[in-house]
Amino acid sequence: MSHPAFVTRLRVVLGLLLDLRLRDLQSARRFMALRYQGRPFFTRLVKFLGWSLTIMWRDIPASLSWVTIDDESVSSTPWWLTAENPLENYPWAGNPRTRLPTEAHTVVVGAGFGGAAVAYHWLRQGTEPLIIIEAKEAASGSAGRNGGIVVMAGGHLHGFYTYERVSRYLAERHSSVSAADQDEIATRFAEAYVKALQTSHEMIAQTIAAEGIDCDYQRRGWLFFTDSVNQHELEESLALAQRCGHGDWVRRSPGEIRQRCGVGTEFDGAESLGSATWHPAKWVWGILGAAVASPHVELYTQTSVARVERDGDGYVVHTDRGTVWARHVVNATESHTPVVFGNFLDPFPDLITPYKEQGMRAEGGPATMKPGVGVSGPLGWFARLAAGGFVFGSDDTEVAPRQAGRVEPSRFITRYRTTTVGENWEPAPLRVTHEWTGTTSTTPDKYPVIGRLDEHELYIIGGFAGAGSAASFNAGLTIANTILGRPCEPEYHPQEYFSPWRFTDLARYGRCQG
Repeated sequence: MSHPAFVTRLRVVLGLLLDLRLRDLQSARRFMALRYQGRPFFTRLVKFLGWSLTIMWRDIPASLSWVTIDDESVSSTPWWLTAENPLENYPWAGNPRTRLPTEAHTVVVGAGFGGAAVAYHWLRQGTEPLIIIEAKEAASGSAGRNGGIVVMAGGHLHGFYTYERVSRYLAERHSSVSAADQDEIATRFAEAYVKALQTSHEMIAQTIAAEGIDCDYQRRGWLFFTDSVNQHELEESLALAQRCGHGDWVRRSPGEIRQRCGVGTEFDGAESLGSATWHPAKWVWGILGAAVASPHVELYTQTSVARVERDGDGYVVHTDRGTVWARHVVNATESHTPVVFGNFLDPFPDLITPYKEQGMRAEGGPATMKPGVGVSGPLGWFARLAAGGFVFGSDDTEVAPRQAGRVEPSRFITRYRTTTVGENWEPAPLRVTHEWTGTTSTTPDKYPVIGRLDEHELYIIGGFAGAGSAASFNAGLTIANTILGRPCEPEYHPQEYFSPWRFTDLARYGRCQG
């Protein structure tokens, strides 16, 4: 008995090591930085090696009896994109002879969360021609590659996710700012973001009902459980929520967590009461489909934008199907910004940084994992699907701009995350059917950018750091209203917080310019 077990363990270790790629080493460096913060590099390295060997020698081999991963049947297509896309190859599928317009009032580059949101609100507000240009298919980027959780605030720790990262940015980039001022500024940023996201989510719920969009929307909350490493962050997030009056973020005891989502834990956790799960690609297809039904909105997929240039009173958008002149351009490309709009980033060269994340879908799994309830732990997320099976994922690793959009799943991450299903719930037969990667984008302070990208009529909507599912819809309304000269009342994206120009001068950062 012991000899086969030893051989199995050795085979697993060797197989995982031989399958390692550069992306795995990059993920390992990110893991060490997160889990062993403040420790010398050598200490982090030793701890990581000990952790990874334990995973490969003990945990993954132990999971082989209940986890099935068949290389020949696992698909690298994101689960969300296996659904029928009503806008596939639009408009060429219906009319192959369609030609790209040479001129438009507004061009939106990117047909994901942000681009679709701008188009939908244009449907309600605008009468000038707007066209959306997408390099692949609608929702083929981060909108079709995420966890399917519609969050009510930034990141997995509610407003503290924003507060902590803005504080860190000020400490690193503007050390002259006192601790008291850092706290005050970061608190205002967090409150602005929470307000914007919660309003956006309410708008989403109303739009799903009004348009009859079938996107498996279930508003059953989002549970967060923790461990000894991250417990202090959870406590700080709850304290900030109490201080700011954020009633959506509430403490949950270990018993409440088990009852709400089935996870077994010895630590208190938290719940975002108003968060939801959904099919993100179907949401994008739904609002974009409503938009293109208007005579003022046109969509062109399978059309790659190489670059955008300033030209007189407008811009020239260069694509592989020809050029389009537009008075206004909206950059909704998220992680592709450094490549497509790089010539506009001189004032803020590190404005957008792409980050790779990995998602998986499996059949089966624990019966106590409840459908429609979003779940996140210190190193990943889970959500059981209404249609059966569940999605889960991990990783958050910086990649070069040219790598954005590449599908490069790591088998080590897949194997590791399946073991955590057994650890957090209970071992239950499951079969992995899909594994994929997607790319999100972040800014220097991990806070979105929604506003003008230049001093003319180029706009950006992005940098959502994984929270774009909810944040983008309200942001699209702000961009559409700004272009159309309509007042944004109330104003959910004050430019002292959301403008990319906040990075150019401390006097602009979180301060109203009058």
